[in-house]
Amino acid sequence: MKIEFQGDKIYLDRELSRLDRMAIHFSEKLRDAGIEHVFVSGYVAIVFGRNRTSEDIDVICEPVSQGVFEELWLSLKEMECIITSDPESAYNDYLKDGMALRFAYRGEFIPNMEMKVVSNGVHREALMRRKILLLNGHPLPISDFELQIAYKLFLGSEKDIEDARFLYHLFRDKLEPDSLMGKIKEFGLSEREAKYYLGWS
Repeated sequence: MKIEFQGDKIYLDRELSRLDRMAIHFSEKLRDAGIEHVFVSGYVAIVFGRNRTSEDIDVICEPVSQGVFEELWLSLKEMECIITSDPESAYNDYLKDGMALRFAYRGEFIPNMEMKVVSNGVHREALMRRKILLLNGHPLPISDFELQIAYKLFLGSEKDIEDARFLYHLFRDKLEPDSLMGKIKEFGLSEREAKYYLGWS
């Protein structure tokens, strides 16, 4: 696996997994519909080689009109929403109220894509500060590493801390220490406990 950085773009070439192919497909449909989006959470670690299982991929999208959402819905011909079969209900009862929608390939439940619209400051920052990962040439917008690491530490489960530690050690030379520590403190964590969890000497 080879990772290269060129400005705000990251190049990664490797064999694609099932999760990767779903992320690429969904991102293409979002992009075709003109919907700004960013991949966050566990998939950001998994795409760079973190060896753990996941049944979903989290994507945060800018708020969209019902018309734009229904355009996206119709374009997802190979996929279906596993929460509701009605696009009007999906938009008004879920997406518009800040609740997640889940999409999977037809006849399957996992893996699935968990789609949310921006509903808080962390979501907005992730969308604004996103990086572009070119996975085998396919563009995938992903969360800024400093924000992702800090937020994973804030969540605090064993899985989240391991995700944070994995990203920290993989990209240690590319991170901005002051920015990372600033984000960590914004989430209410002390420098001492953050360094302990990350193995930051």
